[in-house]
Amino acid sequence: MSAHNPWTTSAPIPGTQADSHAPALAIVKEKPHLAWTSNRVLYHACLTAEGWSSPVRVASGEQPTLAAAPDGRLHCLFANQFAGNYEIYHVYWDDGRWSLPQNVSRTRGASTHPVLAIAPDGALHAAWSDNTPGYSVIYHGQQREVFWSSVPIPNARGSMPALAITPNGDLYIAWQDRLSDTQRYDVFCSICHDGAWGIPELVSDKPEAHSLNPRLVTNVQGGCHMVWQEEEAGIYRVRHADRRPNSWARPVDVSETDADCRLGRIAANRQGFLQAVWLEGQALNHRVRSPEYDAPWWDPETVCSECQGLSDLALAISRAGAVHLVTCGFDGVGSRCLYYIQREPVFKQTTFIPIG
Repeated sequence: MSAHNPWTTSAPIPGTQADSHAPALAIVKEKPHLAWTSNRVLYHACLTAEGWSSPVRVASGEQPTLAAAPDGRLHCLFANQFAGNYEIYHVYWDDGRWSLPQNVSRTRGASTHPVLAIAPDGALHAAWSDNTPGYSVIYHGQQREVFWSSVPIPNARGSMPALAITPNGDLYIAWQDRLSDTQRYDVFCSICHDGAWGIPELVSDKPEAHSLNPRLVTNVQGGCHMVWQEEEAGIYRVRHADRRPNSWARPVDVSETDADCRLGRIAANRQGFLQAVWLEGQALNHRVRSPEYDAPWWDPETVCSECQGLSDLALAISRAGAVHLVTCGFDGVGSRCLYYIQREPVFKQTTFIPIG
């Protein structure tokens, strides 16, 4: 008898347009919601018991990011070029309809690559890259009643931001920046506590190699965890570090083979266990780690062994623990398509019936 496989097979998402890419996932009331881009237009669909809903046009734009509020409202940020300049816009989905776009960034420069998170008090926070000063810096925005603030983070020079918020309301924003002396990229992070930003901290600390594309997640224990891809001997590995009370921990490898590894993503389940997914050669892998300091990563699990041409992926975990993945890969004629994969919860729920 073959071993049980907790993963479904990769299946194309029906109704998606040609060259669909840049997937973003969020869970609303246990239902995965997906946003993506095709021909500089944003689309949205959700997965129900009957299957994926028909795609709905959201707005003109690209680079979507999603976050679900506790009240069930789905929020989306995206970049769009209007009047010759890229700005960040916000829309929300409520009662089956999308709102009109609202300008978030409002800068003279090009604003791109937005990320979005919702604080425990329900406040919306965003970060993005912006070149208003003539070079790329990281901006932070917060929705205040109707309007958004738009302010550069002190000393945060770089691009490709990531954002996460702890249960006590601390904001973590990470990014990549090229060092002037080595011309290599490193990964940095700033923390906002009680409304004040701390000095940026160097997380990767490997000036002889590139460290790129940071991703952040926080868990119920209050920890903040980061993964990124780091160059070594001409290939990339996926690395992980968590924030300790006074500094970041020494990075460790999540990937362990000599294959080229990219597209690292990380999420946390309801119990606070970390789950990482990444592309390792042509295989898509998954790994779990408990939240304690210096806890070992569990043995890797293969999601899909043949993922040639994979160019992007999105990861989300439901409150019940189901792992949802949307991947973007090239089809036989060179067009990008979206595929969906699901994993059963790492910890299966158990119901105890009292004995009278």
